[in-house]
Amino acid sequence: MSNSIKALIVQLVSLARRRGLTQGELAERAGLTAVGLSKAKQRGDIRASSLAALAEQLDLQLALTPKHSREQAAEAIRSGTLFRVSGEPDEGQH
Repeated sequence: MSNSIKALIVQLVSLARRRGLTQGELAERAGLTAVGLSKAKQRGDIRASSLAALAEQLDLQLALTPKHSREQAAEAIRSGTLFRVSGEPDEGQH
């Protein structure tokens, strides 16, 4: 269904593996079955409550962010405008 949901599940499972948990162990700790998590990962579809439970087991929380915030932050870093020194005028102000 959704590639972004599928990517989230894959990221959670990958993080769990890096922390020494199998996909099945992660699922069990979150109150899911290993088969259910596997199917959700294949479909790219999972209940928000299940996704939150998986994240909780990895000491993460779900959050929605603006779609382009990462790109805007990266551009601000590249252009040097992410941080301003107090009292420094904005561009265009002299």
